[in-house]
Amino acid sequence: MTRIEFKRPLWWAMPWLLALALAACGGSGGGDDGGADETAELTISLTDAEGDFNHYTVDVVSLTLHKANGAIVETLPNTVRLDFSQYVEVTEFLSTATVPVGTYKQAEITLDYGNALITVEDANGNSIPAQALDESGNPLGEITVDVMFNQHSGFQIKPGVPAAITLDFDLEASNEVTINGQSATLTVNPVLLANTLLEEDKTQRLRGLLGRVQPDAGSFDVYVRPFRVRHRDFGKISAHTNGETVFEIDGVAYNQSEGLAVLAQQSGLTPVVSLGTFHFRARRYVAHQVYAGSSVPWGEKDVLKGSVVARVDNTLTVIGATIEFDDGHFSFNDEIEVLIDAETRVTKQGNPGNHHVIGDISVGQKVTVLGVMSDDGSTMNATGEGLVRMRYSQVSGLVASVSPLEVDLQYVNRRWVGRYNFAGTGIDPWHDADPEQYQIDTGALVLGSLALAEPVRVNGFPTPFGSAPLDFEAKTVIDLGALPTRMIMAYGPAGSPTAIVSLDDTGLQLELVSATRHYLKQAGIVTDIASLPAVPFIEPAGEHGIYAIVQGRRVDVYLDWDAYQAALHARLAGEAQVLFVIAKGQYDSTGLRLAARQLVTRITR
Repeated sequence: MTRIEFKRPLWWAMPWLLALALAACGGSGGGDDGGADETAELTISLTDAEGDFNHYTVDVVSLTLHKANGAIVETLPNTVRLDFSQYVEVTEFLSTATVPVGTYKQAEITLDYGNALITVEDANGNSIPAQALDESGNPLGEITVDVMFNQHSGFQIKPGVPAAITLDFDLEASNEVTINGQSATLTVNPVLLANTLLEEDKTQRLRGLLGRVQPDAGSFDVYVRPFRVRHRDFGKISAHTNGETVFEIDGVAYNQSEGLAVLAQQSGLTPVVSLGTFHFRARRYVAHQVYAGSSVPWGEKDVLKGSVVARVDNTLTVIGATIEFDDGHFSFNDEIEVLIDAETRVTKQGNPGNHHVIGDISVGQKVTVLGVMSDDGSTMNATGEGLVRMRYSQVSGLVASVSPLEVDLQYVNRRWVGRYNFAGTGIDPWHDADPEQYQIDTGALVLGSLALAEPVRVNGFPTPFGSAPLDFEAKTVIDLGALPTRMIMAYGPAGSPTAIVSLDDTGLQLELVSATRHYLKQAGIVTDIASLPAVPFIEPAGEHGIYAIVQGRRVDVYLDWDAYQAALHARLAGEAQVLFVIAKGQYDSTGLRLAARQLVTRITR
């Protein structure tokens, strides 16, 4: 059992760990146990810190809250099977529950790896299976993560005050991956850490069945059925819309008023998926994009999600595919052919128009496809009444030219660019997209902060097949220097007694000589620390931070730097050695300093 203990009162920890992310803490809430009949609403969401996994699917068996008086509250009505790797950029509503008010001292989350489906990417960009093992090298079964709330302040749920918990499974800190040819193993030591202040822009995904629709109020209700759950509701959430909300219902695009009117005409069990923003303090979820009816799973079509790596005539090759079958089960296949024709409907994420055609689908396009999967799982037929939804795609790499913007690509939709075949993307073979000088149409976007050879990420859509140049239409251009950077320094399975050069009030300096892994990662862009003039200095970032020491399956969390460094000094005074340090924060490439808002240090027993 993994135990996480707070070293300061929990109300400081709420924005940070297991994201007890709300001002539902502090005070007695009408006494430690609350009134006999008093309740409040608790919303539980799930997200994931970025890791090097194509799929990471396990079963979440239970999520229980333990009150200070010994009472146990189960907040997850059913086991859910989910892929943590799909929640790097999205937070998904898991459950809403009405729970007794009062003080809660701990939560327990049980994960079952017995039927886990985990894949990692090898050096050639291929997806290979990985087996989860415990520290002794045995196949992993169930793991219960025990989150201990502070004994004095606890987690307070008060009458009439909405509370929220966001679970963030840090895959990179929780797994040590070893690749052995065509397979891989990973040693699992779960670390559930989160810094919601750095994830404020994450989209919230709401899935379930349509409830009451109120066109005049601009809202509709959703009975939550998260992930791929088909047969049990996990609570209810109201979704609000505005003039910028776009709808796609049964493959047809609508604006706000049209979409609400069509939703109101739906009958029976209508599936709904919404992407939007949830304002926890105001208890208001605002939908930006809404999909309903046959535009989402649970209809008469199989559903495939992935990235187009090649196109020949009307055959698309899609990798990283997740297939959701019409009967509710799902599977993975690293490469699938998708057949389309002139009758295939095409829609575009965030675009309310219905004028898109199959010629718009090019290499690098992230897609959701509705069609019929072949019995052997190798081909999806989306001809005739099939549908292809072009989703926002993401390219990242180093700036090769600022004006006009050209990028030396490293990743497309988080997959290595070497997997992509850009043949046919240009007006002729001489103008096919060049991944080393990938040309971006930036329109009126401001590019003043970009510089040559610095990392950049662009969100948008590849230009229509056969039309390059230009290669990609940008919706947003992000200078990765403005985004959090992860710094990874690992010292092998035995650890290192010399990993720490200095640790004091100003920060932490690590050494490079004994490190076996040493790099900076910004949205998938990797920089070898050995190529830098020096190892970046890690310093605490401002007033708030989360600093964890992991030893075996015990996780101790400190919310101020002084307590963290004193505890680490004490541990290392014995025989413990540093296994790895993972820090996340703003990186100053000029001063070689990382201001860490989150830091995990794993040491030997």
